[in-house]
Amino acid sequence: MSPLVIGHRGAPSHLPENTLASFRLAARLGADALEADLVMSRDGVLVVSHDPELSRTTDVPFRAEFADRRTRKVIDGRLMEGWFVDDFTLAELHTLHAPAFGDRIPTFDELLLLVAEESARAGRRLGLHIEIKHPSYFASVGLPMAAQVLGTLADHGIDRPGQRVWLQSFDDSFVRAISPMTVLPLVQLVDVGQAFTCHGVAAYADAIGPARQMVLESDTTATGLVAEAHRAGLQVFVWTLRGSVAQARAFLDAGVDGVFSDDPSVGVEARAMLAPIA
Repeated sequence: MSPLVIGHRGAPSHLPENTLASFRLAARLGADALEADLVMSRDGVLVVSHDPELSRTTDVPFRAEFADRRTRKVIDGRLMEGWFVDDFTLAELHTLHAPAFGDRIPTFDELLLLVAEESARAGRRLGLHIEIKHPSYFASVGLPMAAQVLGTLADHGIDRPGQRVWLQSFDDSFVRAISPMTVLPLVQLVDVGQAFTCHGVAAYADAIGPARQMVLESDTTATGLVAEAHRAGLQVFVWTLRGSVAQARAFLDAGVDGVFSDDPSVGVEARAMLAPIA
């Protein structure tokens, strides 16, 4: 099977990340799947945003009516300051917009509807890699995410194998906990310095999602991680490619099962250069 090209937060090389316009463009640039990040609003609605703090991706710092929402929180051991998604209702979040573009934060439901629409338009099933962000933090403030993620997927009829839906998180305790709750494939995301073994991950997940430095040092020298993961029965989805076709080709040549790319067209072009699988 050919490696997957996955639109990382849509197509942020072209349009603001995690917006419906960016996801739609990624699909039309040829992505096999979309990668999206989930957080939760104060009133318990799953929304698509990478950061729990909103000032990087919205105009909230310029909104006088929300000035008093600025605060500090410790999330997964990191002290952060700003405006946080769990302090806003969905209605309030929908008044915020991506700077210099105007698109608002979409809900998980809206993303799933877009995936269905783009799949029908293209005549192919568009995959989805769903990253659950900071699930332990959200659970600690009374906003557990697992059941709602699975329930929403069930509502859309894509909570079973064969729908090209993957669930992923850096939080290994969350991935372990959700494993017996779903038949969907799971990805344990891993970063440089994070302790794990491939055989250990294989006990509860189906793939690893390593930082690209963990696969190729300096984007050139193989570390052996891909081979180790494959021996353990894990697929490998590497993040995040932001460079040239040559960079993407190097990772595809390293044998990964998929690449998260900020510009899916780059990954698609690099994959077209691979020798066909016999």
